[in-house]
Amino acid sequence: MNGSLTRHFRIGALGSVALALAATGCSATPTPAAGPGGASSLTVNLGYAGTTITRNFNPLSLKATQGTFGFQYESLFGFNTLKAGEFMPWLVTKYDWADGGKKITLHLDKRANWSDGSPLTASDVAFTIDYIKKQKLQPSFGTFEYKKVTAVDPHTVEITFAEPAYAKLSSIGGVTPVPEKIWKNKDGVKFTNPDPVGSGAYKLKQFGAQQLTFEARGDYWKQKNVPVKIVKAPVVASSSEVGKLLRGDIEWSGGAVTDVKKQYVDKDPKNHHAWYPTYGGLYMFFNQTKAPFNDVHVRKGLSLAVDRSELAQLGNPGMFNDMNLTGLDTKTQGKWIAPEYAGSNQPNAEVAAALKEFAKAGYTKKGDKLVGKDGKQFSFEITEVAEFGDSVQRDKVLAEQFKKVGINVDVRPVTGAQVDEKRREAKFDVVVGGAVYYNTPFGFFKDMLFSGNAGIWTNYGHYKSKSTDALLTQLESSGDEATIKRISGKLEKVMIDDVPAAPLITIGASAEYNSSRWTGWPDETNPYANPAPWSGTTNAMGILLNLRPAKAN
Repeated sequence: MNGSLTRHFRIGALGSVALALAATGCSATPTPAAGPGGASSLTVNLGYAGTTITRNFNPLSLKATQGTFGFQYESLFGFNTLKAGEFMPWLVTKYDWADGGKKITLHLDKRANWSDGSPLTASDVAFTIDYIKKQKLQPSFGTFEYKKVTAVDPHTVEITFAEPAYAKLSSIGGVTPVPEKIWKNKDGVKFTNPDPVGSGAYKLKQFGAQQLTFEARGDYWKQKNVPVKIVKAPVVASSSEVGKLLRGDIEWSGGAVTDVKKQYVDKDPKNHHAWYPTYGGLYMFFNQTKAPFNDVHVRKGLSLAVDRSELAQLGNPGMFNDMNLTGLDTKTQGKWIAPEYAGSNQPNAEVAAALKEFAKAGYTKKGDKLVGKDGKQFSFEITEVAEFGDSVQRDKVLAEQFKKVGINVDVRPVTGAQVDEKRREAKFDVVVGGAVYYNTPFGFFKDMLFSGNAGIWTNYGHYKSKSTDALLTQLESSGDEATIKRISGKLEKVMIDDVPAAPLITIGASAEYNSSRWTGWPDETNPYANPAPWSGTTNAMGILLNLRPAKAN
C-alpha cells in the first residue's frame, strides 16, 4: 500500500465495498444490448498480476483469478465507502440484529439462482460459512468468528455470536456463497473450480492464458436483460496500457496511469474519463518505541512541517487531496467526523507552528539546522520499498520539506520484505504507508490504533494506549449510529492530540473508462459505485448493469 499514490488494492474485500441499484437510485430498467454500430461487448483491464491467467475460479482461494468475484460469484452485500459506508444489498436484501448484536438474520433475495438454473438458498449460504471454517480456509474476505449458522428457511440465514458482532458486518457481507451440491465433497484448498457454477451475471465463455471472455446469462436473477452481453478481459502490460486506452482497445481499466489527465483524459475530454475516488489514505508513521518519536511534540512538529498540497500533485496532478488530520477523508467519511474537527485540514506547511512544537521537545533552530540539547542536528531516515520508485521520489520530496525546518532526512530504499520486517520489529525511524476505510470508522481506527496490531495492519508506529484500546472495545460493541459517531469523535481526538500517525493525502481506486460506446458510469457527481473493474461484486456488477449504449452520433 505504500507504493504508488495510485497503486490499488483488490477491493473485493476492501470493507466489502459494494453497490446495489436499489440503494443508489440507479435504473435497473432493461436496456438494448447493442451500442452504436450494433456492438454489445466491452473490453476491460482487470489488472492481472503476471503475464498469464491461471484457471482458478475458486472464490474461497486467495489465488483466485480476476473475474471470479462479481462476474461469476457474488457477495451477500456490501457498503459504499464513497458514501461513508452506505449499505448496499445484493444477494441479501436486508439484515436484522438481535440479542444485543449477538445474532444477525440475513434475508436473501428470493430470485437468486445459480448459473445452472437451480435456486441459491439459505442452505448454500450456511454451508459456505461453515465450509470456510471447517476447512480452515483464508479467503480474502468473508471470514469471521461465530457460534452457529442456520438456514431457518430457504431464504433466511441466522448467525449467532459469543459477543456483540456489529463490527463483523462488512466481513459477513463479504461472504461469497458457493453451491453446496458441487462443493460439499471438494477440498477447498486444492479445488481450482475450472468450470464455475456461480450466481453472477456472467458465465465463462472462453478461457485463454492471455484473455478471459465472459458471456451474460440469459437467466440472471437480478436483471434478465444484461446490457453488456460480452466482457473481454485480456492481460494488459502496464507499459502498453496507455496506448490501448487511447486506441479504444481497452474501454474500462483498473490500472494506475501516471499523469492520467494529461496522458489520457485530455486526449479526448468528451469520451475519456478517469476517476480515482478515495478509499483510504497515506500516513506518516513514527516509531514510537524510540526517541525522539515517542515525544508527541516531535510528532506534531513533523506533521506541521509537511506540505500536503505538494504531495498531492506528485505523479497524478488533480487526482488526490490532502486529508483531515483525524485520518478520515472529509469528502467520503465526513459523516463520521466530529463537528469540531470538520475543518482540521492542513494543506500547506506551517513552519512557525512546527518550530514551536519542536521547541517544546528541546529543539531549536540555529542557522539552517534544527538542533537538540546535545547540539546535534535532528536527523532521521525514511525507510521505503526500493521497488516503488514513485514512493521513493515522494519520500525525497518529504525530505526536502523537512529540510526547510532544519531537519536532515535520508531516504533509505530496501526490499519490500525488509520493510515488512522493520515495521514488525520496530527497527526504523519513519515509514509511509496506507490505511483503508470500512463501513464504519471502527475498522480504520482498530487497524491503526489497537495495541494488539503494533507493527502489523497499519499500526506501524507501534502506538499503544490503554485508554484508546478501551475506546476501540466500546466502538466494536456499538450498533447504533449515534454511539458510533460519539466514540469515533473520541478516537479522532486521539489522532489530533496524540498524532499516532500523520495523515498525508488520499489514495484512490484507479479507474479509466471510455464513454463513446457505453454511458452510465459512476463519477464524482454520482458515486454510486467504486469505479474500478476489480472492485468486486456489487461495484463492478452494479456498473455493468447500469451501463447503457451511447447514442450514435
